[in-house]
Amino acid sequence: MIPRQQSERQSKVPKLHDQWSGVDLAEVLKEPTAYLAIGYSNSILSHFGAQAGERLWERGRLPGGSIGNTVKLVHAVRNADIRIVWTKYEIFRQSYPQTPLDKSQYDYWAAGKESWTGEQRDRDHQPVAEIAALMRPEDEMIYYTSLGNVFLGTMLPNYLNMWGVRTVILSGFHLDWCIEQAARTCRDMGYMPIVIGDACGCGREQDEAPTLERLNTFFAPVISTDRAIDLLQSARPPR
Repeated sequence: MIPRQQSERQSKVPKLHDQWSGVDLAEVLKEPTAYLAIGYSNSILSHFGAQAGERLWERGRLPGGSIGNTVKLVHAVRNADIRIVWTKYEIFRQSYPQTPLDKSQYDYWAAGKESWTGEQRDRDHQPVAEIAALMRPEDEMIYYTSLGNVFLGTMLPNYLNMWGVRTVILSGFHLDWCIEQAARTCRDMGYMPIVIGDACGCGREQDEAPTLERLNTFFAPVISTDRAIDLLQSARPPR
């Protein structure tokens, strides 16, 4: 049994950078918007996952942690009638086409797990229970096989363009990898990303604050879950 953690989790969400002071985020959220939730897998967020050594499954369940904040955010997004896009990827990639760099990296990720059964590997990339309970048939699921960019080789850009999306709400794991790449790509492709900082996490906790600071300084406004909920309620009153 996993011991319950009692300590409070302190938010690392930075003060909104001055460069975003000219942006009315409520107005930005009135634009056609999609919520892109990345990396909510057993691999990262379950104690039996292949990446459990990072202990994000533990940190994310502390009071004020990323999993609880994501649950709150999903409810607010649904109340605002915003489309939700989930993602899946696999850490076991030995069957993928790969360069020598890929092979070395993928083998390193899988080291020590050679005895895992097909069932264990399949369970690893499935959504963690708290998130699976929130999914609906009308949501989209993006399965991506790139190193960490959910836009590459997937239908995601097609979906966003088809829906006329201008604004993309981002949260998930890993913050310093998939979330940062998604925010950068959003800007390059003309979308307006907003990162929900306390609904994200890095593999190493000490990397979270500098990554959020970098995102906030260069690529996207970084706000808290509570701020996002307030903005959504202002921009899109529930019907």
